[in-house]
Amino acid sequence: MKQVMYLGPDIKGIVRKNQIFTYDPERAIVQACEVSPLAKELFVPMDNIVQVRNELRREGSFLNLAYRKIKKEVNNGRL
Repeated sequence: MKQVMYLGPDIKGIVRKNQIFTYDPERAIVQACEVSPLAKELFVPMDNIVQVRNELRREGSFLNLAYRKIKKEVNNGRL
């Protein structure tokens, strides 16, 4: 099992930004996807962290937009 890191915004009671999973994160992924289906895109294998962080920083990229949308949904839902 590869380690996975969540690079999205905190989702209270479910997952925290930069949380590392040394076990299968399937339960956290399912719960995060209930808040926003895009959350699944931000659970990243550790060997892809650098590439994904670069994309997150790139204004207008898919992951940048996904992060913003999740953050907005979390804030609107007060999670």
